Amino acid sequence: MMTIQQTVDWASPDGQLLVASVYRQMQRRVLRWPLLALALLTVIGIVWVVYYRNIFFLLAAALLGLLVWWNTRRSLSRVLMTARNSGVTEFRLDQENGALHIVNAQGSFRLPLTSMGGVSRYQGALCVQYRDNATLMIPDGPVRTVLER
Repeated sequence: MMTIQQTVDWASPDGQLLVASVYRQMQRRVLRWPLLALALLTVIGIVWVVYYRNIFFLLAAALLGLLVWWNTRRSLSRVLMTARNSGVTEFRLDQENGALHIVNAQGSFRLPLTSMGGVSRYQGALCVQYRDNATLMIPDGPVRTVLER
């Protein structure tokens, strides 16, 4: 068997753009239903204002929308900072031992393929869950191609 390598610089402008793009794609999936609920609450709020002259539901929708927006922006900045701190990251997929080796500015990690959980495919990267709820982003390239098989 062979070892497949791939390198990405998360701190570069292209790396940061990729992280932001994939993160936004993730957020669209995660926030689909909450945003629909927010839209419904907004419609109820408008109807409530028209018929009952009470802005309670409209204020609740505005507050909830502001909270979702603030949390999403805060999360994105944390994800970008973590990626930037990782710097140049090398992915080495050792097919013989069934492990993915990750080397970056934060250290060296060995991730057995058997410990990988859910896989989400996005344009530009593959996101793999491992350990409790940690997510690993693997950009397009030879490692992603082999992992998807």
